[in-house]
Amino acid sequence: MLIHLEQARSMTVLAASRVDSPNVAERRKAIAAAKEMTGRAGRYIGQQAIQLHGGMGMTDELNVSHYFKRLTAIDVLFGNAAYQRLRFATMKEDQPAAQLKARRNPG
Repeated sequence: MLIHLEQARSMTVLAASRVDSPNVAERRKAIAAAKEMTGRAGRYIGQQAIQLHGGMGMTDELNVSHYFKRLTAIDVLFGNAAYQRLRFATMKEDQPAAQLKARRNPG
């Protein structure tokens, strides 16, 4: 869980450092990669935390369930990890910014 957290944190710092980059394609790729990594790490960490706490992890009495629900909501916001992975894969370095829109997967 710690490794997933550190990977997501590192990718987020990398994306934050490229936010003011004049290269639009580089900036979008970094942000898509950070969103994908954060979504995947949040899901994994949340699932493992619930497993560690057993049946109590799904009750409202522990904060673990609240954190997992919040992580799931954050993952869906602005496209989930699968959408960001598809978006990242379809980006090319020489594409203009207007062509970088990937089709959303309805599911």
